[in-house]
Amino acid sequence: MSIRSIILAASTPLLILLAAVNGALLYHQSEAEMRRGLDERALAAAIVAAEFLSSADDPAALARSPTRRAALASAAGHVEGLEGFYLVQGDGVILTLAPSKMGWKPAVAESPKGAAVGPLASADGHRYVVARAPVTGGGHVVARVDADPLYEQLGDLLRWIVAGVIAAGVVGVATGWHVAHRIRRELAASRGVIAALDADVPLPDTSALTIAEAADLAAALRLLDVNRRTELTALHRRLAQEDGARTEDAALATWRATLFAPVDEVVAGRRVAARMLGDARPGCFFALYRGDGRATLVVGECGGADAREALALAVSARRFLEGHWHELWDAGALDTLHEAFGAECVRHVTWAEVDLEVGIHLLAVSDPDNMAAAETYVRADAEGAPAKCLDAIAALLEPDGVFAIVGPA
Repeated sequence: MSIRSIILAASTPLLILLAAVNGALLYHQSEAEMRRGLDERALAAAIVAAEFLSSADDPAALARSPTRRAALASAAGHVEGLEGFYLVQGDGVILTLAPSKMGWKPAVAESPKGAAVGPLASADGHRYVVARAPVTGGGHVVARVDADPLYEQLGDLLRWIVAGVIAAGVVGVATGWHVAHRIRRELAASRGVIAALDADVPLPDTSALTIAEAADLAAALRLLDVNRRTELTALHRRLAQEDGARTEDAALATWRATLFAPVDEVVAGRRVAARMLGDARPGCFFALYRGDGRATLVVGECGGADAREALALAVSARRFLEGHWHELWDAGALDTLHEAFGAECVRHVTWAEVDLEVGIHLLAVSDPDNMAAAETYVRADAEGAPAKCLDAIAALLEPDGVFAIVGPA
């Protein structure tokens, strides 16, 4: 469903409903006011004539006087819509004060106790109201006022109301169409900005946007584009700097950090922690053999013609120890390690799950001073977790080398 359809479906019925409700209120209010005016006009004519006739000793004789009747007829002519003006005597005789053009005659009835106007009535296709006012001495005056002119005016008003409702519908459609067109145009501009972002081309001009929300959206997209380009520029600059700063030693250090990731786990009932600390030499290594309820932890350093060769030998030595220690065991494995990989300063510890002795062992390849200080710290904290001991050694001594601890689980 398009935004144009939504706006037209929402705005047009609403405007028509508002116009119809206002028109209905205006019609009923106008009808009530006109009916009240019509009733008051008929009642005023009847009361004035009754008071005039009541001033005479003989109202009937006064009404029969041609001069008086002519005066009453002339006065009745000034009452708009008056259509029949009669005096009904107490004995039932009806005297015509102003005749009805439609031949209407009032019915003989008992005189009312006070002036009153009857409900709207209809006869021979005409609508009218009848007012009655008592005359002193007996009888009453009857005045009939034609209501057709009032309803002709109401009919004209109703036609204007219908025209107003139709006009409201037309205005609603035109306004909704115009607003929807503006919104679609400005959303299209925002889509153009998004498409430009996807295509990585310069953004189109959006300065002509007049809807605040659409302008805010375009501004947000522009800010997003600026931030994206800034981030890309910074990334390219950082990558260029890293490419310029990348050396063989840095690459070897990154590779070794991946291959010799820190170890902290329980093996054969003991907690083992091993890691490279500081700027350990490329040939430093550690290996952890697991199998058949037994485990062996080995640390050492392989020599080589250069850093690359030393690291390659250290990696090969670790793989050899972890894959073949159980075949050669201590003496054979260590001899092969010296002969095949040029390993020096090799230290190892072997244990089994059934061992009852609980102790802590430090294995390290580093400078003698740091190793001695680390031994002292480990003995002082014999019940501590191996990983936390290594953290403390790294923070306090800042050594360079490989360190490993086997302690209680």
